[in-house]
Amino acid sequence: MTHPDDFDDDDFDFDDEEVFKIKRISQMTEGEKLQRFKRFFDSSSRAMLQNCLFRIINDADGKGTLEILCPNEAVKQRLYRKKRKITNNINTCWSHIRWFSLCIEEDGKLCCHKYTRNGDLVETHA
Repeated sequence: MTHPDDFDDDDFDFDDEEVFKIKRISQMTEGEKLQRFKRFFDSSSRAMLQNCLFRIINDADGKGTLEILCPNEAVKQRLYRKKRKITNNINTCWSHIRWFSLCIEEDGKLCCHKYTRNGDLVETHA
């Protein structure tokens, strides 16, 4: 039985490394990196991101684009205002991603605005 005043209870022997395992980014799967990316946002932004779909498009030269498919224009505009936060978080999770796109589906077509890591608009395509 555990006694509430006994701070030397032997039942709680563990190494910090066993409980708080922290993976290096190089050892994370893409899904784990995406979860890490989302954790850097505040709760309202995370709620918005839960409604989005994500994919990484890799170019032949090894550089990539993180595409964020937003459920509607309102979410896309709110994420646009957070583009600096998006680029900072991309930098902490992926080294090969050079751009990100905010996309919505319009009339069955994917409409995207592509931005640099500095948040500058690169291109618009539908």
